[in-house]
Amino acid sequence: MTRMTLGVRLMTLGLLSAMALGCADETATGEPRVTIVRNNEAPPEKGGIAPDKQADIQLMLQQREPSVRKCYNDVLNDGSHDRSFKGTIVVLISLAPGGGNAKVSGVKAITDTLKNEEVTSCVVDRLKDFEYPDVSNPGTMQYSYKFEPAY
Repeated sequence: MTRMTLGVRLMTLGLLSAMALGCADETATGEPRVTIVRNNEAPPEKGGIAPDKQADIQLMLQQREPSVRKCYNDVLNDGSHDRSFKGTIVVLISLAPGGGNAKVSGVKAITDTLKNEEVTSCVVDRLKDFEYPDVSNPGTMQYSYKFEPAY
């Protein structure tokens, strides 16, 4: 080997050794090389309806929408309304764990552009009577119904 090649190899060996020492968990005095600093953040809140359960509930509400739509159709077909009788009702459903099926702790209309008390109260009553998939924590979720004449 030539002196230059030997010098380059020794220098490379020295750099690798220095890097290996830098990767140690502790310093020569026994202190940790890395100090973990944690923020004083509040822990995340636990509770509410889990996203997978919300999806199950939405699917159930979609499947039972014809019985809720009957509330609207009955009032529409009584002859006192025309094609302009349309709107949206957004409900807030409050559920609690019930051991098999969730307990409905409340249903209320939070938005009602239909502005018809008969339809709104019928929708709320129907939703109170449904059997909901059980939830592990109490919580609320919103669901929207859009009503408009089919003709």
